[in-house]
Amino acid sequence: MKILYRYLSINLIKYFLILVGFFSVVIVSSQLLHLPTILYHTGFFKFLQILVFVNLSFLKYQLFFGFFISALLVGYSLRENREIYAIYSAGISKNQILIPVMVLSVIFVIISLIVSLVVVPYANRERARFITVNVKKHVLDSLVERNFMRLSDDITIYVNRKNENEMEDIFIFNKKEGLTITAKKALFSDNRLTLENGFIQIPSEEGFNLLKFEKYRFVLDIKYIKRYEFEDMDNKTLITIIKQNQKEKNRAIGVMAERLFFGIPFLFTGILGFMLGLQFHKSRDALIGLVVLISILYLVLNTYSVKLIQKGTLHPAVYAGILVIYFGGLTYFFYRKR
Repeated sequence: MKILYRYLSINLIKYFLILVGFFSVVIVSSQLLHLPTILYHTGFFKFLQILVFVNLSFLKYQLFFGFFISALLVGYSLRENREIYAIYSAGISKNQILIPVMVLSVIFVIISLIVSLVVVPYANRERARFITVNVKKHVLDSLVERNFMRLSDDITIYVNRKNENEMEDIFIFNKKEGLTITAKKALFSDNRLTLENGFIQIPSEEGFNLLKFEKYRFVLDIKYIKRYEFEDMDNKTLITIIKQNQKEKNRAIGVMAERLFFGIPFLFTGILGFMLGLQFHKSRDALIGLVVLISILYLVLNTYSVKLIQKGTLHPAVYAGILVIYFGGLTYFFYRKR
């Protein structure tokens, strides 16, 4: 029995890893065209980092489709290779065969909750921050010595010498504030210039005032911000909104409900996919098409239900019940099917 369980578990995990790898390639390839062109000049490792964040942003549905289809393929291969008849002949029941699938289902419920509650929101926030920082940094990196450069409508900068993040003899004009800043040295870090040994010329009614400084931090206002969505806020912030912000309370509840209940389908999709492949005598392509159809209906149902929760017209417990009825009903039907 242990050999059978190991065989089923290894095959399911093998199919799952292959599918997730395939989905990752497709997703990353499709998202390349949506990245700012400046990111292509940030260096290999930084570009690889943003691709990892892009892939992690879609990890939820890679897990869902990967586990569902891999369970289907394991059940299909048992039937197609006639292995299931040898298993039944050995006196092993259908319920016994399902034990490794159920164990893996519980494991994937835990993994899906971690991914939904932590990994995906974090990846989306980090991707937005990473793009913002590196786009702004690239603008500074493109500064040319002994040339005036407009960083925005208000900021003009001139650098006499530049060596990576270190600069010498800097001139900055802030049109909006009417300030002129000069300094002997500057160090660029995190969208800030730390200026040393310089002067600030401040306009006044009588002319201007001149201030001398030894060290002055200046924020470069480069107008590019990649913002993350409300749905990507961390759990602590969402809980605070639910407690204190009545205007955004239902919206935050909807986001938290979607994250918390994302694990519910994994309780059923392993068994559902396995029984589909084992007992539904159709071709592999037809079965995969059926799994995709079931999944699309779930995504539509999920999106619509979350929107209703955010409007305050659907209780989160009802949403959880809908998911249990949908996947539980399908699992029961195909389990009983002869």
